[in-house]
Amino acid sequence: MANKSSRWSMALGLVVGLAAGIAACGGSGASTPPGSSGTGGNGGDGGAAGTGGVAEGSGSFGTLATTTTGTGGAELGLSVEPSALQTITVTAGQTTPTVAYTATLRGNPVSAGWSVDRGDLGTIEAGPSSTATFVPRGTTGGLVAVQAGLNGETVRREILIKLVAEQNGADPDNPAQQAQIATSVPQLTQGGGIGGVAGEGLGGAIADPATLAALGAPAGDGSAQGLRFLYPYDNTVFPRGLLAPLLMWSWAEGDADAIQIELRTTSGSFSWKGTFGRPAILETTQGPFVRHPIPQDVWTMATNSAGGPTPDGTPDRLTVRLTVARGGQAYGPISETWTIAPARLGGVIYYNSYGTKLAENLGGAVGGNGRFGGAVLSIRVGDTGPALTAGASGDESACRVCHSVAADGSRLVVQHGDDNSASSAYDLSPSGATEQPMSVGARFPAVFPDGSMALSPSGQLLPLPGAAAPLPVTGLREVATGLGTPAFSPRGELVAFNRMGGTNQQLVVMRFDAATRAFSDPVVVVDDAGQPAETRPGWPAFFPDGQSVVFHHQTAASNEGNGDGDLKTRRGAKAHIAWTSITGAGDVTPLDQLNGKDAAGNVYLPKLSEPIAMTCTADGTSVGGIDADHGDDANLNYEPTVSPIAAGGYAWVVFTSRRLYGNAAVIPPFCSDPRGVDLVTNITTKKLWVAAIDLNAAPGTDASHPAFYLPGQELLAGNARGYWVFDPCKPDGDACSAGDECCGGYCQPGQDGSLVCTNTIPEGSCSQPRERCETGADCCDRTNRCINGLCTEAGPR
Repeated sequence: MANKSSRWSMALGLVVGLAAGIAACGGSGASTPPGSSGTGGNGGDGGAAGTGGVAEGSGSFGTLATTTTGTGGAELGLSVEPSALQTITVTAGQTTPTVAYTATLRGNPVSAGWSVDRGDLGTIEAGPSSTATFVPRGTTGGLVAVQAGLNGETVRREILIKLVAEQNGADPDNPAQQAQIATSVPQLTQGGGIGGVAGEGLGGAIADPATLAALGAPAGDGSAQGLRFLYPYDNTVFPRGLLAPLLMWSWAEGDADAIQIELRTTSGSFSWKGTFGRPAILETTQGPFVRHPIPQDVWTMATNSAGGPTPDGTPDRLTVRLTVARGGQAYGPISETWTIAPARLGGVIYYNSYGTKLAENLGGAVGGNGRFGGAVLSIRVGDTGPALTAGASGDESACRVCHSVAADGSRLVVQHGDDNSASSAYDLSPSGATEQPMSVGARFPAVFPDGSMALSPSGQLLPLPGAAAPLPVTGLREVATGLGTPAFSPRGELVAFNRMGGTNQQLVVMRFDAATRAFSDPVVVVDDAGQPAETRPGWPAFFPDGQSVVFHHQTAASNEGNGDGDLKTRRGAKAHIAWTSITGAGDVTPLDQLNGKDAAGNVYLPKLSEPIAMTCTADGTSVGGIDADHGDDANLNYEPTVSPIAAGGYAWVVFTSRRLYGNAAVIPPFCSDPRGVDLVTNITTKKLWVAAIDLNAAPGTDASHPAFYLPGQELLAGNARGYWVFDPCKPDGDACSAGDECCGGYCQPGQDGSLVCTNTIPEGSCSQPRERCETGADCCDRTNRCINGLCTEAGPR
């Protein structure tokens, strides 16, 4: 796959060749019919392909040059006007103003081919023609390149689209906002809550002119009132494609009449202002107005606009500003700035739930009907609530927990609730999950990336799905007989485990040859020998490139003991998330920003002004008094996994945390056992969080960023051990948006121009982000890296 050009260049080449045949001296034209448009390939994360071009959300042009040498005897000198950067302000939903371009050769109009690099921003007629008009889509702002071509010579011009919008109150006729408008009290806690993120949803319009005027001219900055954000955190990195976050704040007034939210990117590619009154449901609940979501359609426009290229090359970050009004006076704005990764993070998250209402198979719950469930649930990115994957309603034999998942999303392994020695494998497909009991059980095994086998904590290599008998292996028993919670690297060439025996304080990485089933070359990558006995590493997971391992670093054991290989996360257990190199133990580094500390080591996580007095138990042991003010939340982070999909220049770590979720989940951190606390009227803080890690960094530095709450997880349940993996892959011919969705590895235009899965790309072409690669040379953008077999942006912008 050498000597490739970008598919945008290929698309333009079709019309360039045609233009050459019509207008160039001595050139020979292509056979493309007049007026046809070039077609591009998968746009990575940009959106629909534009006429004559390709949608490339990262703004990457592969190896395109601004001008190239013509052939066939043509004289050079193609000119395109206007030549300067054009800046247009577009109201969201509108397709004006437009930008008209004219191509000339030696001062005379000439028919050229036309294309754009980001079809998600707008379109242009493919030509050939001497004039072409760029039309914005009105859904995304940012920098778009228009390119004209003639006989192999190309000229590039740029347009900065500034997308603007504002609103007063929720729009019930807007489909994107309908799911964010609460209509009943039970709706507030069903599934993942309103909009998949909890809260009371969008507020209505502000009818009082005085309140609107106050929001536009605050009486103070809010510091005297203690106005501050509780969630999200400043400097969080978000990927594209997520549900909109819930803004939560705290101030001395304790309630509000109205708010104003503003979003703006650094370059001005997007700006929006929204004013909202109290959500109507608060009239029923009688609760305070202390949180409000960003409208979903606004969040989509904002995140698709932020994170792209800018005229001066500076990162296009997204700033939120909040102003709050009470009693005719407004205060603020307070602000935070976030980074938006220029990629959509797709896939499925499979997680363990204790307390789910989707499968009731256990008794003794304090709240509701006295029943709750242990099961494995799944969230597809964009879902507002989870779905049941493994487990069912019934007795304890229907409980399915303690799971592990193959990186390719093809299979998971679970433990039976009524028999700790029994396990099942589930085959996962777009149509559902199929269970097959295993002859040999395994609790939290390492599942091979393709789901073909699993490595149990006892060191048995089990063929899946049936696990009829362990497979013979070599080289492992000489190193360890107990593996704690093992994990394979994304390509299956390495395995990591917390070695049991001796002090139980080492994390080891070994090489693994799947063909010979040989383990070799053990390397101790974390060594806590000599530290207090409760200081232990566990729950390792590899980064997508296989060069680093993230792990749970225990500092205090649960009050049930310290002898297990699966380090506990309940009953007072404390840990933080750290990472290390696969080459040795010299670079072990806490991921402080992920855990809740800033660069100076200060905790930035909020805490309660007073501890909540709550009597609750876990397994019959009193836990309500442990850190009841959430003052030690930076040490309540557990069980990390890493998505095998590196996207937008980041790796994405999913982890369990008992931290406050703003002011939506605030009960004492260890109150998560449905038998010891009413989880129908209380929201436990045991939830899943996600943090970005810089791809171009290495252990020895803290390359993490503040985390965000995983949308769509069940609100009234304790959630843990999330695996963010590939969707079960789609066969050739199925619709797609990126190559990582496809079994064949590529997402290409079909006969009708729509994107479909395929296992090939045109000869001489190259791979877009999230398409298959063997090396970085296979990628259209030469700054991309080939990570876990997919083209991936190299690092933060």
